[in-house]
Parts: sequence; structure tokens; C-alpha cells
Amino acid sequence: MPELEIRGREVYCGAGGAAWRPKRPLALLLHGAGCDHTVWALQARSLAQHGWNVAAPDLPGHGASADLDLYTIADFATWTVDFAAEVAAMAGSKELALIGHSMGACIAVDAAARPNRLTSRVALLGAGETLRVNPGLLTDTLKRPLDAHRFIAAFGHGAGAHFGGAESPGLWMLGATMALLDRCAPEVLHRDFAACNEWEGSESAPGIRCPALVVSGAGDRMTPPRAGRALADRIGGGNGGSAGFVTVADAGHMLMAEAPGAVTRCLRDFLGAK
Repeated sequence: MPELEIRGREVYCGAGGAAWRPKRPLALLLHGAGCDHTVWALQARSLAQHGWNVAAPDLPGHGASADLDLYTIADFATWTVDFAAEVAAMAGSKELALIGHSMGACIAVDAAARPNRLTSRVALLGAGETLRVNPGLLTDTLKRPLDAHRFIAAFGHGAGAHFGGAESPGLWMLGATMALLDRCAPEVLHRDFAACNEWEGSESAPGIRCPALVVSGAGDRMTPPRAGRALADRIGGGNGGSAGFVTVADAGHMLMAEAPGAVTRCLRDFLGAK
């Protein structure tokens, strides 16, 4: 993986285990609050093996990427536009698909709504018109981070994940999410959640003019399917219509891990991956 530097700060970026190839389209995978690129491990590897260059960055302050003072979804979207242009030039890609989960979906909405020549498709997972955060949880991210992590892990997974329902044998999904959140600095998680809480997708979603897909977990309690449907209806789409909408059974908010096969198939079908 080549070293990347955006705005003078180092950025770690996963590539799905495959080197970039010129002229391939680029899939840019944006993770959610408190997470890093590893949440996309299975989807990134599949896309990288089926005709796409993959870039799954650790957003600033997350994982192995240096921090920046990004306080709003609009700040993250501006950074994402800069990152996408840099990576597309390095990879030799002339076409970009923005794919985001949760906070990453908010960022993808705002970035895709801005005029650009690269973005050809947008896929939004675990998304809604808004991502309101309970005030108590927002406080806990700073004051009682362990309590916040426990709540996020429990509330963020569907019923199956609570009873060992992982597709991958031996995977403890709640424990994996807890470990991921434990690696995130409390001030970064708090900043992420505050940015989500203030975001209004109804303002930027109508500006998306490329084909779009919203994917919701049927058991998602953070952004339930009705919220995903509302976002899909807001999006302008390529011909002025709403975005496509898909519900994934047996999955909650962390649907990439809870239903990796179904989510990967949704993305590959939407992107036309070979």
C-alpha cells in the first residue's frame, strides 16, 4: 500500500489485499463513528478481486491515520473529496464509487452532492436522513467511555449477533465491536457522534445526481429501515428519481459483519463488479 499524505498528515488506507491497477474504477469505503477500515474487510477483498481498485481509509484520528480538526460531516466530506482526488490520480482511476456506513454514509452523501467528475455511484449502508444521538450517550463517550462502548455494541447489533449468529465461525461480533471502539480515543468518538447528531441529510441528499443505493439492516435500531427509506426518497438519483433501497434480513446496524455475504452481493450487483 503506498504511503498517503493529505493536508500534511499521514493517512492509512487498506486496499482489499490487491494492488491498484490503472483504468479500473475506484471503490472508496468510508467507515462509521469510532471505527476504522477493518469493518470493510470482507467487502473490500471481494471488490478488489472483481474489477475494482479499493481504498478503505482510516478517517483522520481513527486507526493508524493522524488526527485533524474535523468537527462536522461537512469537514469530513471536504477531506474525502481531497482524498478521493489524490487516490484516483495515484491508482489511475477515472471513475469513483463512494460507499459509506453510518457516519461514513453521511460523509458520502455530502461529498457526492458536491459537483465533481469522478463520482459515478453512491452506496449508503446503515443510513438515514439524520443520525440523532441520545444526549446521555453523547456524554458517556467522554465521561464513561466503557459504558458508551457497551451500549453501542449491544444496540448496534441485531438479535442474531447476541446469540452467536455470525456467518464466520468463531467470530464474536459484539466483542469485536467493543475492541474496535476501545482503540478509538474518547474525544474522537465524541466528536464523531456530535457531528452525526448535527447532520441534516435532507439538505444535501437532493443534490446527488448519480445512481444511488441505500442498504438497511432489517433489525437496525440505530437507523431503522424507515429512516433508510426516507433517505432514499430524498436522493435525486440519475434521472430525478429516488435511490434504490434494499433491506438485509437478520442484520442490525453493523450489517457488514452481521450479514457479510448479503451485503457484499448487494454492493457487487449495484456496482456491476465482475
